[in-house]
Amino acid sequence: MADIVRGSVAPGFETVRTAFEELFGSGAETGASVAAHVGGTLVVDLWGGWADAARTRPWEADTLSTVFSTGKPVAAMAVLRRVADGRIDLDAPVATYWKAFPHPAATVRHALSHQAGLPAARVSDVAEILDGDRFAAAIAATPLEWEPGTAFGEHALTYGTILGEILRGATGETVGEVVRTLGVDVHFGLSAVDAARCAEVEHATPDWPERQLSGHGDLWSRALGPAELLATEVVNGPLWRGGELPAVNCHATARGLAAFYEGLPGMLPAPLLAEALGPQAVGFDRLLEQDATWTLGWRREDAWLGMGGIGGSSAGSDESFGYSLAYVTRRLGDHDRGDAMYDTLEAAITAQRAS
Repeated sequence: MADIVRGSVAPGFETVRTAFEELFGSGAETGASVAAHVGGTLVVDLWGGWADAARTRPWEADTLSTVFSTGKPVAAMAVLRRVADGRIDLDAPVATYWKAFPHPAATVRHALSHQAGLPAARVSDVAEILDGDRFAAAIAATPLEWEPGTAFGEHALTYGTILGEILRGATGETVGEVVRTLGVDVHFGLSAVDAARCAEVEHATPDWPERQLSGHGDLWSRALGPAELLATEVVNGPLWRGGELPAVNCHATARGLAAFYEGLPGMLPAPLLAEALGPQAVGFDRLLEQDATWTLGWRREDAWLGMGGIGGSSAGSDESFGYSLAYVTRRLGDHDRGDAMYDTLEAAITAQRAS
């Protein structure tokens, strides 16, 4: 049966497979993958369930799914690679590269660390968000929520477009083009071949899109855009899959995202990597309405560094436990499933250290 989990785990990590299987047995999961490296070795590489709503396509080892904000650090890496080769200056104004950007106080560093003051854009509809040029123009025309560098808040939808305009102005490249040079199975803008291996997302509950925008502050509801953006016909559609909205439309395998984190030391010179992964904005996040620590693209929580995405996908690494882990799902719900993978992996590592 297609819902039987496939793949492998190294000795000592069988509990991760059991926990993953339990997600399918309970009905919490319908299609997902999880991968983890520990001490430089791939110790978990599992997948299961279905890749489509009709349950006719089994989830395969190379099945892609949209992972939303989990891809923000990957988009940041595209800019950081051009910082590394000298074509972008972290402390230059955004307007140095994006000539139409009207806020001279905002720097590339501000943009990378969610301090640019533009977490929400004034848009008319979903079509405007999915059109790269129109969305960039809408961001540039939106008044600042705060003076750049004086506060911060996750730039939920605007983050990747701002970075993309910086990159395009500096080098002529798109985020997706630079990401393709990283050599991992993570993408912005799918080719026809890659789109054919993409999973169809589904909502865990019929009201899931509306619930994502409710119960939070005004900035949250404005920043995440209309609930229609999360409709299955949009997220499974050609504009979402084929275009670049780099804050949210990353498509990846768990194996690819885990490899991205495992490969970070080789992607940037050591001094720049240390700067990129160090705290840049610490305190109260105006969008999340909670304390947060942002680096130049990643969220940091103690020894953990990574990013989760709306819907339940997540990827990151933990310095104290020595792992890189990614969880990718097509069933848009809460983060309890990915959290279970992190918890089980850490328990397995702890048990091995104690033995």
